[in-house]
Amino acid sequence: MLIIKIPLKTVSEANTSSEHWTKKHKRHKKQKLVVQTFLRPHKENIHLPCHITLTRIAPRKLDKDENLPMSFKYIKDYICDFITPGLQAGRADENPDLSFSFGQEKGKPKEYAIIIEIIHRN
Repeated sequence: MLIIKIPLKTVSEANTSSEHWTKKHKRHKKQKLVVQTFLRPHKENIHLPCHITLTRIAPRKLDKDENLPMSFKYIKDYICDFITPGLQAGRADENPDLSFSFGQEKGKPKEYAIIIEIIHRN
């Protein structure tokens, strides 16, 4: 089992439709870079099949059925690409050896983070 806590703010992508595309692009690029930085040292310890739980820590909770998974959209896509490289962009999350679940915890005021928990299945 691997647990990584990353100081990173996530927002529901479903609620950002009026946001300018450059602002979204900058956020997605930052999410990818930060997650990459924290995952890279553990590359040798991550193998398939595995279950990944993504937990959002923030002062306010999101709707757990729609907005919570949407807040992890680009993070999930990058993690899948990281674990199964070489596939077309956005296709790595179709791998049946990868499964995901999402959670959230209430953080302190102005506290934003994510926790990536990877459990290897046999």
